[in-house]
Amino acid sequence: MKKLLFILFLSFFAGNIFSQNSYYVQFKDKNGTEFSLKYPQKYLSQKAIQRRANQGIALDSTDLPVSKKYINLLKNYQAKIIFTSKWLNGTTIFLYDNDTLQVENIRHLPFVDFVQLTKRDTTSHNPSLKIKVEFSPCEGVIGGYSSIPQHKMLGLDSLHAVGFRGNEILIAVIDAGFPSVNEMSAFDNIRSRILDTYNFVENHTDVYMMSSHGTMVLSVIGANLPDFIGSAPDASFLLYISEDAATETLRETDNWVAAAERADSIGTDIITTSLGYSVFDNANDNFTYSDMDGKTTRISRAAKIAAKKGILVLNSAGNEGNKSWKYITAPADADSIITVGSVDSLQNRSEFSSLGPTFDKRIKPTICTQGTLTTLVNTNNDIVKGNGTSFSAPVAAGMAASIWSAFPNMTNFELMEEIIKSSTNHNNPDTLCGYGIPNVWKIYQDLKETKKYFTDKSIYFAQIKFNSLFIQSSQSNDYTFYLCDVLGRKIISDSGNGNATFYLPFISNGIYILKIFDKTIIKPQMIKLIKN
Repeated sequence: MKKLLFILFLSFFAGNIFSQNSYYVQFKDKNGTEFSLKYPQKYLSQKAIQRRANQGIALDSTDLPVSKKYINLLKNYQAKIIFTSKWLNGTTIFLYDNDTLQVENIRHLPFVDFVQLTKRDTTSHNPSLKIKVEFSPCEGVIGGYSSIPQHKMLGLDSLHAVGFRGNEILIAVIDAGFPSVNEMSAFDNIRSRILDTYNFVENHTDVYMMSSHGTMVLSVIGANLPDFIGSAPDASFLLYISEDAATETLRETDNWVAAAERADSIGTDIITTSLGYSVFDNANDNFTYSDMDGKTTRISRAAKIAAKKGILVLNSAGNEGNKSWKYITAPADADSIITVGSVDSLQNRSEFSSLGPTFDKRIKPTICTQGTLTTLVNTNNDIVKGNGTSFSAPVAAGMAASIWSAFPNMTNFELMEEIIKSSTNHNNPDTLCGYGIPNVWKIYQDLKETKKYFTDKSIYFAQIKFNSLFIQSSQSNDYTFYLCDVLGRKIISDSGNGNATFYLPFISNGIYILKIFDKTIIKPQMIKLIKN
């Protein structure tokens, strides 16, 4: 089988505004922010708030947008704001003429902690650092998707067969471009479920351009053709470009942070990324192995924060296993995320799959799925085979989405634990394949048998968390509720349908009674709630 090496280069126009120097500015605090933790609906979607409520996650200062006052003061120094990071409390900016003086002026502002140059307009392009995908025409992928080993080794074909294919799960794919996704028949099934797009490299909403890498990654999860189906074809998607395939700069890691924050704000359940960073065009920016501790790089710190917000984060381990670096790259070193290595169809580790552990000796990779001769779809709508942890990660992301759609009451950390427990090497993890190869059919059978994570929804379920009232119902009937104190005095009343979260005025700790009325019950349902 003839193999071709496909390398995509983007044209670089010196006159483009995005060739100007970009900087990351770290703020010391959020003094002057116009937002409040009491009113999260002003900066988070209902789905994002719901995810936090479902998983018992409190809002904190990292949810608050950065200080608008600080942003306006930066503009006085001719800084053009590209995007901000509420999680890390900073902003990425462009500066133009007389950069040195401007940078010094900004660096000495009392609310600025530090300023870092993240992209130079004189960057030398090094082709050896660009996205590379090894692929060959697919020979013999016939007879339906069940013959594809990348699903069978995970028990995913069986899970799909009983109807769990990622429905109601929102997946953010952060990559280098998605050309032809808006036109290819392979994506006809998901096109109406692409809910948001943004290009953080060029600052606009068109993502159907640039590197074909993202198109192939997305196909592994969402494509649907007669002879091939993705690992979660019923999921919904957010498509974001953070990687500039023509360069390798620190700016791209900050693009990723911005993309992850946007995905969180919209309400994503999963973030999957087939990108990794260690070596840059400017050697002074290079990361070292000691930086792979999950705490040093901004991109890895942000990945951990995303996990703390209830998002399941998956990242490719990297393709450095047979190279001089050999270790995982950022953000694969982040704590609390699933780092995905690669095996072949016989479950042997792929030689290129990056090694662990992290510098602080945590197990990485977390799991492995097939990344050698992974079946995917290219931009010509052809079924092909590809090599790389770039493809094992989306196999795993779709696997996770599919099992999560079977047990939607799980938290992201509970899901991660179940995936690890099901894996072949879970009792004896190593630095080659981590906990091994998971089996979601085993997870499904075990949890279905024990009825773990199932909720009896024949009646309403309600709870108060963080001054929000969460009501869950198995029916889609309209209902009205009254929240009363123990003396029967009404505190608030409202109406809803199915599952909903309602914002409460400030209430003290204590016992409350919820009365729910709908047309399906003769008497109002009474639920005792405790706020503590």
